[in-house]
Amino acid sequence: MQYRKFGQTDLTVSELGLGCQSLGGGLYYRDDQESIRVLQQAADLGVTFFDVSDHHSLGRSEALVGRALRGRRNGIVITTKAGFHYTPMGTLALRVRGAFRPLSQVLRTFKRSLHRYRASTGRYDFSSAYVTSAVERSLVRLHTDHIDLFQLYKPNAEQLRRGEFYEVLEKLKSQGKIRHYGIACAKWDDALIALQHAGNASVQLAINFLEQEAIRTVLPRAQEQGIAVIARHPRAIGLLTDSHDDIMGDASAYEDLYGERVRQAHELEFLIRPGRSLAQAAIAFVRQLPGISVTLPRASTMAEVEENLGSLSVSQLTTAELDRIKSVTA
Repeated sequence: MQYRKFGQTDLTVSELGLGCQSLGGGLYYRDDQESIRVLQQAADLGVTFFDVSDHHSLGRSEALVGRALRGRRNGIVITTKAGFHYTPMGTLALRVRGAFRPLSQVLRTFKRSLHRYRASTGRYDFSSAYVTSAVERSLVRLHTDHIDLFQLYKPNAEQLRRGEFYEVLEKLKSQGKIRHYGIACAKWDDALIALQHAGNASVQLAINFLEQEAIRTVLPRAQEQGIAVIARHPRAIGLLTDSHDDIMGDASAYEDLYGERVRQAHELEFLIRPGRSLAQAAIAFVRQLPGISVTLPRASTMAEVEENLGSLSVSQLTTAELDRIKSVTA
């Protein structure tokens, strides 16, 4: 594992982080002890950057991160997010989903629909009162007195231009409750707006074989300004796996392009080699891009942690491979 300076902050982070979204629940979640083992194994293997959000499984993912890493806080960078919450109906659906886990294999066919429904029951709130309350609750669940990096979860372009939430972020920073703040962006062009605010320590956005717009637009500007870039979804919400069927997170992200993304993912199977999975090639591609501070694959099992970290030994993709990728994803 290599470690990198996180933008212009005083943080040093592992080049691979761990996306903790799936650890607190979901149709394919196992149990808390398995999730804690995943978190601790990742830390044992050199991961120091753990990314979660207050709405992941209604805060359960944060609580598990807090339990697993309690007593190991020195050198660990915990980042959480706020700004998105579920309606009462969405909250109820999340609370009862555990009852359907025995049917998880049957429900695999409906994963995209289930994720789309979940997203539809969410609401955004970046008011000072909500953000302050969210930080206080996250501190309790994470068993910590400060959050290393606090991110607002996907404010839209208009909200980013108005920037009304920066006042409360600066207040929380001055109080020592958060050390740095940044924006988890829905789209690459939102990241360009976020880069205009000098207080942002980082931007987070999707970067992978299938979503390369940020490579030519966001990365050069972030490097110039010394702002860290967190690359989420290096496996393209699970499409860039050998099975193309590990879909987690915002499975409606590609909207009408979903079928095209699936086709492209299948065409990228040429990258699979003995000792190199498609996921490892995809993670290595993102990790090696100039300007990336942290590459953030998720994991919900120890096997996934090991596969992710196996990408560290993957050499640079060849010119021929990069040319063929470009022809597939153009």
